[in-house]
Amino acid sequence: MSSTNLKILACITMLIDHLGAVFFQEYDIFRIIGRLAFPIFAFLIAEGFFHTHNIKKYLIRLAVSAIISEIPFNLAFNGNIFELGSGLNIFFTLFLGLLSIYIYDNYKRNGLYFVFLIGIIAELLNTDYGILGVIIIFSFYYYNRKFNKQALSYIVITLLLVVVDFASYQIINLQIFSILALIALYFYNNKKGVNLKYLFYIFYPGHLLILGLLKCVL
Repeated sequence: MSSTNLKILACITMLIDHLGAVFFQEYDIFRIIGRLAFPIFAFLIAEGFFHTHNIKKYLIRLAVSAIISEIPFNLAFNGNIFELGSGLNIFFTLFLGLLSIYIYDNYKRNGLYFVFLIGIIAELLNTDYGILGVIIIFSFYYYNRKFNKQALSYIVITLLLVVVDFASYQIINLQIFSILALIALYFYNNKKGVNLKYLFYIFYPGHLLILGLLKCVL
């Protein structure tokens, strides 16, 4: 399974998740399927670090996308274009996760301190998955090409995420299903596949904008 295949799978499961969150909150199956999206995106961010030609441009793309996506994010989930204290979209978590990898790679001696500092920043900013989201991304990087260790670390972190009061009670219980994403990651072939570099950058704010507008109309 190429990185493009994984990206498409993550986008599809994320769309299903968001459909459930916005329109079908009474049906857990939407959110269960949606739990597969984040670990795949986290894995792809770590892989992206090793394959990108310019890490700084990669960080800039994520940061810009995070800012652009915030209005559609708020519109879809809060019904407003701006919602103070409602949390920040997943692009902020992905940006901070990649930033933690970049800093660690350049300052390995004290790098772990920076990783946890960035995780705390994610928690304070109330990004999706917060500090544990950053740690998940970093662990995929740290155990690169060692799938057994990647899988074990993800399972341990996920169990912590289930226990900690990180989101609503419902989502905490459903988060355990995200471990199923490891099946897809196991079949990753370290190939890029069809070049859909900007798929997620366009799809994420685009589908949220559509869901937000539909929510306002319906």
